[in-house]
Amino acid sequence: MLEEIKISELPSVYLLDKDRLPNCAAIYFVFDSKGQIIYIGRTINLVERWKAHHRFNQLKRFNRKNTLSISWLTCSSDIENLSNLENEFIKLYKPPLNWSKVVVPIRKITPAETALQQSLQQLSKFNVMIIGFDPISDGEPPTIYLVYPVYGMKGLSGSIRTALKNINKKASSLKWKEYKTYPKSSGKFGLWETEYNGLRIDLSPFDSLVYFMEHSNRQTLAGIELMAFSREQLELILDKKEENDENTSGLEALEDDPIPVENIYRNQPLNSNYKNTIGVEPWEELEPMAEGEVRIMTRQFVYVDDIEIEVCTNDNGKYFVRHNLYLWIMYKRKNSDVPNDITIKRLTDEINRLPTIRWSGYRFRYETIRFSEDDAEVDSLLVPLAMFEDLMKDKYGVHNTNILEEIKKGEYKSKPDDSERIKLFAWLQSNSLFSLLQTNNNK
Repeated sequence: MLEEIKISELPSVYLLDKDRLPNCAAIYFVFDSKGQIIYIGRTINLVERWKAHHRFNQLKRFNRKNTLSISWLTCSSDIENLSNLENEFIKLYKPPLNWSKVVVPIRKITPAETALQQSLQQLSKFNVMIIGFDPISDGEPPTIYLVYPVYGMKGLSGSIRTALKNINKKASSLKWKEYKTYPKSSGKFGLWETEYNGLRIDLSPFDSLVYFMEHSNRQTLAGIELMAFSREQLELILDKKEENDENTSGLEALEDDPIPVENIYRNQPLNSNYKNTIGVEPWEELEPMAEGEVRIMTRQFVYVDDIEIEVCTNDNGKYFVRHNLYLWIMYKRKNSDVPNDITIKRLTDEINRLPTIRWSGYRFRYETIRFSEDDAEVDSLLVPLAMFEDLMKDKYGVHNTNILEEIKKGEYKSKPDDSERIKLFAWLQSNSLFSLLQTNNNK
């Protein structure tokens, strides 16, 4: 068994003493002062191989800060056997330089645990959740299953793909593999896997994950905190699976971190540079009112380029606008026929058209609202203010290409005959209605 060969007990020389290497066929290992194997190779003549090794200049740079050594395992000179043995050792130890190109300037070796934490830190920004842990899996190592949110054909697979490929560019033994990709017609969602210390980590898309986020737990994996399915949520999912589904037969909720390493990010702020980071907030759906009851709210008015916007606030401080405002700005309709109108379907279709999955699955409801300032009552449905902004910032309904180009260049100036839709679309590209609101703290 290769695992029984102790690399530290093999004969070795310092990198700069390479001329002292013997004349023999061998598998050789380059390792640092901490014993980390960073490169593995094969040769039928060890000393001749190192007289002009293609990695020597690269390794010599590393040697300035961290003394490197070369150890070797003497073997037969059969090329096929040497090649097979080299591949087995590379598969076992995953040396980081075997994954990199010689021409790429590598400044440092990234430890596998650091690369893993960096991966999970990025994935946490995309609302990735831990679905569970399968400690026993036929033919596979123990596996942690992670999932990321999609809804229909929407998701952040592209952003996740970019983040993990950036991790793969590091000189590290930890690499992510996209082992399956759904076709573009199905959203081009990627399924990924990596291994760390005998533990497999699997990442896949999960339709309608937004519905599980509100009541999820928080668990750590390699010291990085992620949302995680509770035992009750996992049982609900497994009950819907076939009893003979081998992929879920041993799945259980994660309770303890199976990779107990120190969190290097504990005292560091999260990087907020990712523009595609989603904010799924299904809890902004207000609890439905009992039949015959009314919802008490307050309201205030803000103005954008002479456009009056009524903002309603519930007792939890969440902001909404009534659908009437949206209808007026988009379609110049002042009122809707509540019993027979298709407003709910139209709004649902329009938020599902947005490129983000933030509001996917949001449920609209007509209800009676009473404003506490004047006891006025209206029948309406409420649109979260952030959703209203997302709808207004979307290009849908803005057909004038000249105006779009002016807005893109920051050269747009509103004209008297421009519609409210154009004015609000332009203003929201660099502003937010939240900045205009009078909160309870500054009234």
